[in-house]
Amino acid sequence: MKLFDPKAYHQHHQRAKAGFQTHSFLFDHVGNELISRLQDIKRNFKNALNLSPHPLPYPSHHHGFLEENLSFPKESFDLIFSCLQAHWVTDLPGFLKSLDHCLKRDGLFLGALWGGQTLYELRESLLHAELALTGGASPRLAPMLHPADGPVLLGKAGFFMPVVDTETITVTYPSLVALMKDLRGMAETNKLYDRPKVFTPRKLFERAEAHYFDTFGHPNHKIPATFEVIYLTGWKNPQAETWGI
Repeated sequence: MKLFDPKAYHQHHQRAKAGFQTHSFLFDHVGNELISRLQDIKRNFKNALNLSPHPLPYPSHHHGFLEENLSFPKESFDLIFSCLQAHWVTDLPGFLKSLDHCLKRDGLFLGALWGGQTLYELRESLLHAELALTGGASPRLAPMLHPADGPVLLGKAGFFMPVVDTETITVTYPSLVALMKDLRGMAETNKLYDRPKVFTPRKLFERAEAHYFDTFGHPNHKIPATFEVIYLTGWKNPQAETWGI
């Protein structure tokens, strides 16, 4: 079963491409954090792959397409980045195994994706509004990884010494419209196959915004939006071939 629509992924990023720099602050921050982690590693990487929707400030081959089963030959790279893309992968365990396949022995994977606490305020507000207006709920926000599952997934994919840590970023907005504009500009809007295919009624957004301000709003009449970043680090097992992995 396919959870996410790759066609929607492509369309959303094409639509956001021209104005992305106006909305790139979260991607830039997370990307720079990934790069900074290399400074603590006493090693020179010669052949890096960037599996992210946008380039990173590090010499690498940029592959911006969402591809769950990578077509690169075995042991092609000694370093692979994945910055804020993998949360749109339907088969995350299979994707991680594909990364492990493409890494050289003792190669490094550095990844970052949105975690389950991301936009929890928006999720609750939309659910509250839709239940109040229609008595039901539509799939509007994607399910996301829990940090505790990260080491298990990395280990099952074959990675050695997996490390997972998180960062919580809170951004404030004057309105729900401003938040939604930023999400569209980042190409982080709904890509679920089962997403509503009709325009969302204005009344639902108005009801959601009222709940957002009442429940989460700050005294300065702004609303917070939480973004949980899960950072994944794993090494290709140096004994992988000997052990038959």
